[in-house]
Amino acid sequence: MTHPEDPSQTPDATASDPASPRPPRRAVLAVGTVLVLGGIALAIWAVTATGSTAPEAQPTSAGTVSTASTPPAAEAAPTPAPAASTPLSIPTDGPVISAFSVEPAVAACPDDRASTLPLTFSWTSESAERAWIGVGTSDASAQPAAEVDLSSAGFSGLVFACSDADQVFTLTVQGATGTVSETISLTRELD
Repeated sequence: MTHPEDPSQTPDATASDPASPRPPRRAVLAVGTVLVLGGIALAIWAVTATGSTAPEAQPTSAGTVSTASTPPAAEAAPTPAPAASTPLSIPTDGPVISAFSVEPAVAACPDDRASTLPLTFSWTSESAERAWIGVGTSDASAQPAAEVDLSSAGFSGLVFACSDADQVFTLTVQGATGTVSETISLTRELD
């Protein structure tokens, strides 16, 4: 016979009861500990796998290459001078519009608003194979007014319509790796 006040005879509250819906406390603690430790291990792996890359080499004015983690000058080994100083070429990711401008910068229109104002565009581009200019678009290759040279110092094939309060002109250049556009917005000023 069991005695209700004898601790050795009372059932353990943490012992597993097949009818009890709660899992044993030790099992919950063990699973939680494994999950926490696994998360920490995963975080450490992620930091060491992606964060421990060597610093990127940077060119110096003498043509040698140095990194951000060079040892102090007292410990650094002397770097031999290059035989011939050649510029380092840095590849571009795609075409570039170096400059794009229009003259006049403001459309000074007469009061009748039915007239047009001649415009002169200038631009330069790099790493481009084709170029377009357009009006009222953000992509002149999709809605071109004209296909143009890759560089121009006086393209006058477009005019400002004085019936509009403002107009947007876009230069789009295309290279082997994509297209890039630049816009100029002109605002009408009545004389």
